[in-house]
Amino acid sequence: MKNLLKSLKALADGNRLRILRLLMDRPRCVCELQAALGVAQPTVSKHLSILEEAGWVDKERRGKNFIYYQLIEGIAPEDHRTTLLSLLRPWLLEDPELTALSRLAQDLNPEEIIRGAEKRRSGLCRECGAEITLNER
Repeated sequence: MKNLLKSLKALADGNRLRILRLLMDRPRCVCELQAALGVAQPTVSKHLSILEEAGWVDKERRGKNFIYYQLIEGIAPEDHRTTLLSLLRPWLLEDPELTALSRLAQDLNPEEIIRGAEKRRSGLCRECGAEITLNER
């Protein structure tokens, strides 16, 4: 019963359901989920940690910079997550908000997201690469 409760608690958050929906499309890295959800990286990482601990997602390192998370699909038929996912899947795929989020996230590219973040940290404009200066008051 502990595992069932942990699984249900992991689903009891809107952002975690959004993450599950995005992972139904394909594996994603934290920066993609962060960009799609519009929340801070530590928030995304915390949600992923909860989902991973409950057995909903696992992760795989790709290259030296990216860890991709994916929905665990091959769960044994007798596992409660198989039943829960079969009940959730139609709703997650048909919900208008989640469908719009999935469309928005389709073209996210981790390398471009990282380059944009590096430019912002370096004081360069994301669009043209020009140096950004702040007026002092």
